[in-house]
Amino acid sequence: MKQLPLFLFIILFTNAFSQDIIVDNSKTYSSSNQYAKFDRYTKHGGHGNYDIQSRDRITLPSNFPILGATFTLEAMTFTADTSTGLHQKVIGTEHWKGNYSFTSPNITFLNKNEIFYGFSSNGGDVMRQIRNVRKPNTWHHVAFTYDGDKGRLYVDGVQVDSTTNPTKWSGKVPDAVSLSFIGARFRGKLDEVRVWDVVRTEAEIKANMDSLQDVNSDGLVAYYSMDTDENFNIVDRSPNKYHATIDHAEIMQDLYSDNCQEPNGTVDCPYPDILSALEAAEGGQTILIKEGRYSDLVFAEYINHSPYTEGAKITVLGETKNTKIDGTISVKADWQLTSLNGKQVYKAVLDMGSISQEAKTSIDSIYGVFVDDRYMIPAMPTNFKNPTDPTTGNKDNPEPGTVWENNDGAPYKNGGIMYPEVDYKYKVGQIANLDTLEEWAFEKNTNTLYIYPGQKIPNESNVRVRIRTHTVNLYRSDNIVFDNLHFYANAFYSNHGSYITIKNSNFSHSWEADLRNREMADGTDTDFKVDHRYRGNMMYEGEHNVVRNVIFRYVVDAYIFSFRKVKYPVYENILAEYNGWFGNMFWNLKVDDNCLNCRGENINNDDNYFSDTFRYVTMRQNRSGNIGPGKRSLVEYAWVEDHYQNTDGSGIGRASGAANKSTTRYSWMLNSNRNGMRFDGSCAGQYGLVHHVVSAGNKRGFRLKGDKHNVYHVMAYDNWDVDLNLAAHKYCGDYGSFPHGKGVENMKGNHNTDIHNAIAGRKLNCASPDCGDQAIMNNGASNQKVDPKFLLNESGIWYGRNFPIDNREGYWSQSYPQLELEDPWLDNRTRDPEQLIEIFGVDPFEQNRIQSYDFRPRKGSIFIDAGKVIEGINDGQDENFYHASTYSNQNRKYVGEAPDIGPYEYGDSVYWIPGFRTAYPSIPIPRDGAKNVSLEYGLAWNYPWKEDYSGTSATVAISGPGLNETQTFQYPNNVMFVKLKPGGTYNWRVTVDGVVGDSWSFTATDKVYPINDRSIDISIQDSTYLPQHIQKLLVSKNNHAFLRFDAPAIVDSSYKVELNLTPGKIYSLKDGIVLYKYNYKGWDERLANSNIGIIDKSNLTALDTIRTLAENEKISIDVSAYIDSTGEHSFALAAASDKDSVYFYSRDKLVLDGHFEGSIEAHNSGFATLHNAWPNISFENDAKLSVDDDENMQIPTKFSLHDNFPNPFNPSTTIRFDLPIATKINLTIYNMLGQKVKTLKNSQLSAGYHSVNWNATNDQGFPVSAGMYFYQIQTNEFVKTKKMLLLK
Repeated sequence: MKQLPLFLFIILFTNAFSQDIIVDNSKTYSSSNQYAKFDRYTKHGGHGNYDIQSRDRITLPSNFPILGATFTLEAMTFTADTSTGLHQKVIGTEHWKGNYSFTSPNITFLNKNEIFYGFSSNGGDVMRQIRNVRKPNTWHHVAFTYDGDKGRLYVDGVQVDSTTNPTKWSGKVPDAVSLSFIGARFRGKLDEVRVWDVVRTEAEIKANMDSLQDVNSDGLVAYYSMDTDENFNIVDRSPNKYHATIDHAEIMQDLYSDNCQEPNGTVDCPYPDILSALEAAEGGQTILIKEGRYSDLVFAEYINHSPYTEGAKITVLGETKNTKIDGTISVKADWQLTSLNGKQVYKAVLDMGSISQEAKTSIDSIYGVFVDDRYMIPAMPTNFKNPTDPTTGNKDNPEPGTVWENNDGAPYKNGGIMYPEVDYKYKVGQIANLDTLEEWAFEKNTNTLYIYPGQKIPNESNVRVRIRTHTVNLYRSDNIVFDNLHFYANAFYSNHGSYITIKNSNFSHSWEADLRNREMADGTDTDFKVDHRYRGNMMYEGEHNVVRNVIFRYVVDAYIFSFRKVKYPVYENILAEYNGWFGNMFWNLKVDDNCLNCRGENINNDDNYFSDTFRYVTMRQNRSGNIGPGKRSLVEYAWVEDHYQNTDGSGIGRASGAANKSTTRYSWMLNSNRNGMRFDGSCAGQYGLVHHVVSAGNKRGFRLKGDKHNVYHVMAYDNWDVDLNLAAHKYCGDYGSFPHGKGVENMKGNHNTDIHNAIAGRKLNCASPDCGDQAIMNNGASNQKVDPKFLLNESGIWYGRNFPIDNREGYWSQSYPQLELEDPWLDNRTRDPEQLIEIFGVDPFEQNRIQSYDFRPRKGSIFIDAGKVIEGINDGQDENFYHASTYSNQNRKYVGEAPDIGPYEYGDSVYWIPGFRTAYPSIPIPRDGAKNVSLEYGLAWNYPWKEDYSGTSATVAISGPGLNETQTFQYPNNVMFVKLKPGGTYNWRVTVDGVVGDSWSFTATDKVYPINDRSIDISIQDSTYLPQHIQKLLVSKNNHAFLRFDAPAIVDSSYKVELNLTPGKIYSLKDGIVLYKYNYKGWDERLANSNIGIIDKSNLTALDTIRTLAENEKISIDVSAYIDSTGEHSFALAAASDKDSVYFYSRDKLVLDGHFEGSIEAHNSGFATLHNAWPNISFENDAKLSVDDDENMQIPTKFSLHDNFPNPFNPSTTIRFDLPIATKINLTIYNMLGQKVKTLKNSQLSAGYHSVNWNATNDQGFPVSAGMYFYQIQTNEFVKTKKMLLLK
């Protein structure tokens, strides 16, 4: 089918929303009038919670004359029906302190319909109040005259009141106090403000309400029609020229065009700004915001107001992902090269009047700079690369020269909550610190901006400056959905709003370094205790607010997002990356104070708590970006990785009280400088449920203080201080009890905690009875002394130090849980090659640096069927603790004879993958490009994001040697069990409800390792062997070595099959080593009747004698004739005589034999396997064992060009397309001018699914600038064009 012309598509799209409201700032309007708007917000975005003053006003000059015994004040006024309370000054002076002593003549509004008018005389109150003379939501002209005898009030040109108390009024002269302000504490709009030193008559007032034609009229002191000059000051149109300045108020315009009397939200007359549309919208309507950048303030009150009640929603919908709510303003300036601090930099004097005109409020400073939308760094003493460039490092191996490597960039030493407690080290953006690429500095007294250029050179049109903290700030506004928007260089705030949802959106640069303090840097706020907690994106008070399917990037020195005093808040499908660049403040994804009366006798009243939810959240590559749940919260499917913050924090942190009746499940905590997960507080808490959680590569895996917790199916390893800590200290008794309140530790923490089916690698501190007898384990301090049979058989707890290995008999000798897993995440794989060589002498991961995330037990693992049944957790029943299951059968029934130990079940058809879900199937297991994948494997993937997974199905197509198969799966099933040819390369792809994922590939191993192998002292009868990771298979007079393999079903007689062994030490070799076929099936190393130490070991068939060996040189024995069936095959090795003694390496052989001396700071894992020395059975076949990309894959039925991913992108993106037939294609990139940028493909391609990566370069290989681009595919049968956005 041919494409619709672009203009027709726009018409169809627009008409689809014609019944709703359109916002389009590309529409050209003319202005017929200007007026001033006053609200509770400052020009920065501040408001009452962090700035107690109401700052909007217009300030009259200090030389404004003092009015005498005759005068007239008049103004056009507009207030909303929500404008209640406050003494709202139309005009007057700001001396009101509970009365009107020492105040100038003034007009003041109160509530919806009251007017105060009058003045003070001799310090006394000469005021009068009148009610019911004005209406809200209506423009009214109001005038106050005084003739030395009486005061008179006129509304809309008609006298509505006059003074009746001669004693109070007659002959009074106003105190010598000058008029100071227009609009102080006002909530509404003002225009046509005039001051006279004569008394105007009723007729004169009525005739000139809308405007005054004769600006030279007798007695006119000042006339403000809200017109502005080039410096954005309010012009006094009278001859006296008492021009006024704008403080935080906005100057708005009445607009019209040739075919629009005024904007009305229709297709022909769209609103030019979002606020106008919101104020006009009703519940059930959609506001369609056309593509563009919207920098106008959205400071709104009482929109769709229905407090704490769900109702019809107003949906604010972005037309495309390029619809930006933008906190920046474009500046046009003359940029000149100059020398500064010994560097060649660009400088320009900014026209702050022009910037203010565009911002509609007076702007005198800037908070951020962007060149071609590339972030510029405020000048700081500490220099680093641009933090918006994706880092190549991680927590263990931070990229040199980046904010991730440095921890000293914060501009202050501590984060005092209230200003001015912040201890400054320096101010950002100062000229003295401008000394590295892509920094900027601003000299406020000359309005000069300096930029040290990097990738982008500033010119007259490509520089934008940030001018405020917030662009969207809502007050008592409810039932609003923000959908498909990009909140760019500004933060979102809602106060007392309920049922507000933000979804399918992006936030970038929500906050800048030190922004809250720079905003208040004029010093006027030091006495008002500015609350610095109110930084970043936040919803304050309300209920049932949701942030869903949202990406947060580059949020600095502030909360990524915070729900504060919000009931039942939800974070769902969140990606937060590259946030919190400096210091160790806790600027995280947060919930606070979601409870009422949570103290004293009400502390344990469940009705006072309003649970929050974190679901499908990924936090990665953040310094301070962790998860901070509230009370009674549910956290599930969270993935925290590379958390750089090095202070007393955690990936998931629950302080005292937040642990109580909380649930944490199905999550990964990886590679944090502190705790993976923590229950903490001076006296901790209780009743925390934790199950199916992995914590690895952190300082501490789990630090769960308190008592009466339930901990199941958790796994911790590679944590450098402690893996699993359920300590006795920091517990003072039941939460809310008198002993707890006293704060005295009783050292009985976790004495009533239930823990089962758990894995701890290097260190376990557990005071629970499930971890051993108190007398033996010393209150959780010495769990390594507990009988491992008790831990395994009674509690299902596997502790590595209970199983010391043969090469290390010292204090830290341990077995490694990684050896029992399929292909898990490894701490050492994150490290720099030079550091690995320092640790191991070699780089063990040189051939395979792909980090894997397959935490399932490997075939034959000791973890399989070794756990305990926990009702509501692993028995297939719904959870019966504190939070219900999210979907039916979420807590799945175990597979096999009993539950497995650890967070995953071998053979399960669901492999839960936590974290953010993209628009496409993602997170392939094995990872794309993986090598040595097991020959019998369960492919797994993550489903794409959907709000509702009902009826969701996935189709998986895989092709490769011996395998060309398509299967369909119903959500949540996501495991496809396959049998692979040794050494084969396979391609596979997942399609979910028509959404096609990328094509992934992997290579199967060409060998199998033993399921079990062990050297047994045959002179000792019926001795149960512990499942230790013994690295030597000793073969001698009294020691036989047994090896158990599982032969893959896909191997046939065409393969050459060899048993490969590597001898580590030859003590003596005279008569040789005999190879036997061991005919006993089903043996293993479990603490059961199948244990190799107690079964019959005499059923042996001699196969061969090995007479020649060399240390550390592999020997291969052809066993093709003996691998005659699929399934289990065992071999044994024995000395031919007492003259022979050798040890071979086992399948547990490590590079360092488990030895590690701690030469690397914050690291103690000696884990790296020596796979090439492991015993194995290899398979060799001359047949072709790989396939070309997409060969033999399921053929698509039609031509398609898919949306690129990611979009927006930086630095590269993938473009996917489908060809139902073989054809020649041309895939080309164009810029906005239609000029060709790059040809990606121009060749004949086979039918199938294809993908091409574009790295944002042109045909000459040079990087292209940020902006909109088009990509077009052309064949003889098909043409399609799509848009994408490159960010820099």
